Amino acid sequence: MKEEISKYNFEQKRSDYLTPPCVISKIFDLLKELNIDCDNIFSLDTCCSKNNIPARFRYYEKQFDGLLMNWFGISYCNPPYKECDKWVKKAYSEFKKGVICVLLIPARTETAYWHKYLLEDGMINKRNIYIKFLRKGLKFLNPDDDSEMGVFKNSLAIVVMNGENEVKYDR
Repeated sequence: MKEEISKYNFEQKRSDYLTPPCVISKIFDLLKELNIDCDNIFSLDTCCSKNNIPARFRYYEKQFDGLLMNWFGISYCNPPYKECDKWVKKAYSEFKKGVICVLLIPARTETAYWHKYLLEDGMINKRNIYIKFLRKGLKFLNPDDDSEMGVFKNSLAIVVMNGENEVKYDR
């Protein structure tokens, strides 16, 4: 039993854990499936504390508030999960402007923000919004030393909001 307890030792003591490389790979695979060409690099990481995601530009959380800034091109967001509702709302707003928004968020389908911005009548069929559920048990990375954190026990989702009027980003 002691081994099981240590396996699930994730405690959210901070809001800036890094996305694990295995998830980054799954995200780029999903974008390819959706015929979204990004050359395995995002235009923008909207909420980061460190260069963890391949992105041309970054809003570092201590310098720029990604909730207040404009997003562009293909924007990636792994938000602080305690404020997930604000980030999903922001992503939806940017998606309506034509931005492709990619989010890694908890699969909390019972929440109001999931129903308002991601689901249509409780079903996953909102136009140009694609959701891939990941199995639970993901290990995020500590931004101080890139070490694996304890297992995050909840299921996560990769959400792709494919902006209808895609803003062309000149690479």
